[in-house]
Amino acid sequence: MFFFLKVGTYHASSLLVASRPPTAGVLSRGIGMEGISSIFAGLWGTGVGSTTLTENVHTIAVTKMGSRRAVELGAVMLILLSFVGKVGGFIASIPDVMVAGLLCFMWAMLAALGLSNLRYSETGSSRNNIIVGLSLFLSLSVPAYFQQYGLVPNANSSVPSYFQPYIVASHGPFHTGYKGVCLRINFVLNTLFSFNMVIAFLVAVVLDNTVPGSRQERGVYVWSELEAARREPAVTRDYELPFKVGKIFRWVKWVGL
Repeated sequence: MFFFLKVGTYHASSLLVASRPPTAGVLSRGIGMEGISSIFAGLWGTGVGSTTLTENVHTIAVTKMGSRRAVELGAVMLILLSFVGKVGGFIASIPDVMVAGLLCFMWAMLAALGLSNLRYSETGSSRNNIIVGLSLFLSLSVPAYFQQYGLVPNANSSVPSYFQPYIVASHGPFHTGYKGVCLRINFVLNTLFSFNMVIAFLVAVVLDNTVPGSRQERGVYVWSELEAARREPAVTRDYELPFKVGKIFRWVKWVGL
């Protein structure tokens, strides 16, 4: 599921900067670099991996800045500022109210951006309307059922909402009565079905690939094809590695287009 989330992030970013959607080779290169970055993050003891943050896609929509040079300059500035303790203290002193207001704006932009990708499909189609409607409705109702299953009213009222899926692992609807591996499977299923994005993803993927529909109706005609991308200089310029590093690693399949 998280793999498809990254793929969706790559496509959304490319559409915001008015570029062709990335090819399979570009996606493989991006996911491979995330894996290498996570390995270095673990070696340096950062505690978290280095991965695509979907929330940052809205930054491109707000600032209209999609240049890689801006990202590189920002990374250098963050590395330098990390050596100044006063900067961290200033960020930690920001009131929670301001952070909450920023998160509300960020998540609103993110939700609107996700729905705006539907413009490449036929929004007037009853097929697409049913798929989108069921995905949104079930992603709200099914996790709510799992999170409230077997609980005393207001028992977990003091627990933040983002911790609810992990609490459900022990009291969710999935109970086989066995221990060992089966018990772990129960925990995994109860946790996964308590996440809204998991349900939305499963329902949308299953319906979109089983309900008949044309390529124009589904919106997949905008996806890049490998041969078409290789013939377009603009695609090569957008997705080539900086400093012509790609020419050195031509023998690596996931580095090229």
